[in-house]
Amino acid sequence: MKRNYFILLLSAIALFFSASCSKDSDGEDLKNATHKAVIYSPAVGLQRFTDSKVFLSEAPFEKYENFTPLKSLNLPANRTVNDSVVFNVSDYVGKTIYVVALRKKLLSDGYYSITSTTSQPLKNIKFTVVEDKPVYQVAFVTAEPSTKTYTADKANLTLKVKKGSSPVSNREVYWYGTTQLWNDQHKALIEKEYKDNGRVAATLMNRTDADGLLKIGIPVNEAGTVKNGDKVVNNNEHVFFVMEAGKVKEIIVNVDNLTLAKTLDI
Repeated sequence: MKRNYFILLLSAIALFFSASCSKDSDGEDLKNATHKAVIYSPAVGLQRFTDSKVFLSEAPFEKYENFTPLKSLNLPANRTVNDSVVFNVSDYVGKTIYVVALRKKLLSDGYYSITSTTSQPLKNIKFTVVEDKPVYQVAFVTAEPSTKTYTADKANLTLKVKKGSSPVSNREVYWYGTTQLWNDQHKALIEKEYKDNGRVAATLMNRTDADGLLKIGIPVNEAGTVKNGDKVVNNNEHVFFVMEAGKVKEIIVNVDNLTLAKTLDI
C-alpha cells in the first residue's frame, strides 16, 4: 500500500507538470540557460525540513564521504508539494545526470539521503541531457530515512553525579528515554515499582566511577525538534536518573552538541 501511495503521488506530480510553472530556483542563472531541469521532491512523513538540498551528479549517490556532485540547490524549509527547484543544465549536454535530495546532519557537516527508495532506487532517478530537449522534469519523494542507510552521529556525554560538593561513586545511572512521555505520573510509577519490587523500570546505563563520572554515548536523532500538532517535540532531549532514598533524581539532557558535560546533583 505504501509503495502504491508513492507511485500515485508521483503520478499526480507528473500531471501537475503540464499545468504549472515552477518557482524560480535558488541562485541559478536561468536567463541564458538552453537546458533546464525541474526537480520536484514532495515530502511524505518527513519530520525535519531544514538544511536540505537537491544535488546533481554524474554517478548515483552512495556515501557523502566519496560523493562528488556537480552542483546543488537548497530546498526551502517551508516548501509545499507543488514547489520545485530549477537547475541550469546547459553545460551537461550528452551526460546522464543523477538526482538526489540530501539533508545535513544536525551536529556535524555530513549529509545523508532523504530520497525515498520505496518506489525506485537512487540509480534510477536520473535524466540524460540531449541537444534537442530543453526541459527535464524529475520527481521523487523525500522521507525520514532509516538509520540503517547512514552512519548516525553519536554524542559523548560525561555525566557527573554528586551530592553537595562530594562525587557519588558506584551509583547506578538509568536512562528513561526521551522527554516526550516523561511526567510526574511516570516518575511516581518508577518509584512505586522500586518500593514494591526493588526493581527500576528503566534502562541501566552503568555505574559511576570513583569520581562520580559516567560516560554515555547517545545517538543523535536527525529528525531533531519537530511540531506534532500543537506540541513541540525534541527528539534529542533525554531523561537520565538515579535512585536516592527511593526517589527518582533526574536530569534532562538536550543533545545539542557532540560533546556534553552535565552534573546531576542529588
